[in-house]
Amino acid sequence: MTERSAAELQDEARLIEAAKRDRIAFAALYARYFDQIYSYCYYHLGRREEAEDLASETFQRALEGLDEFEWRGIPYSAWLYKVASNLMSKRRRRPPWVELPDPIAAPADNDPERLWLRREQGDALHRAVRKLPLDQRQAVLLKFEGRLRNKEIGVIMGRSEGAVKLLLFRAVHGLRRRLHEEEKAR
Repeated sequence: MTERSAAELQDEARLIEAAKRDRIAFAALYARYFDQIYSYCYYHLGRREEAEDLASETFQRALEGLDEFEWRGIPYSAWLYKVASNLMSKRRRRPPWVELPDPIAAPADNDPERLWLRREQGDALHRAVRKLPLDQRQAVLLKFEGRLRNKEIGVIMGRSEGAVKLLLFRAVHGLRRRLHEEEKAR
C-alpha cells in the first residue's frame, strides 16, 4: 500500500471521530478497509469462510474498541491489521470451535440396549451441564437448546460475541472432560 498524504490521514481522522460520535458512521471505515482485511485474512488462512469470519470478527472488535482507539497519525488500517493478526494468533493456539460427538443420536433400531445407552448418555450430559458455572450453562443452553447465534446470546447475556465464544469454548471443554471422567469411572 502506498504512503498516505496528510490530507488523506486528516480525512481518516475525521471518519474515526465521526464513528466515535455515531456508530453508523463506522460503515465508512468498514467499506474502506474490509476488502484489504479480508484479503489479508484469506492469504493467511486460505479458506474463504474462515477469512470472512475473521475479517468480520476484526471489524466487530474494532467497533467495540473504537472509544479506546487513539489517533496517532498512523493509518487506521495498521490497527485493523494488528487486530486481525492477534485474532489469527489466538486461533492458531486454540481452535475456533470444538465439535461434540452426538451421544444422543437416534438409534438405528428399537433395540432395548441401544435405547438404554442413549438415555444413559443423555442423563450424563444433562448432569454435566448442570455442574457448569452459571454463565457457561446459560451460554450452552442458549446455543444448543435455543439454537441462537453467538451475537444473539451476547445481547441476552450483556456480553460481547467474543466473550460468548470463550464461554462456549470453556463450557464444551468442561463438558468433554466431565463426560470422559464419568466414562472412565464406569
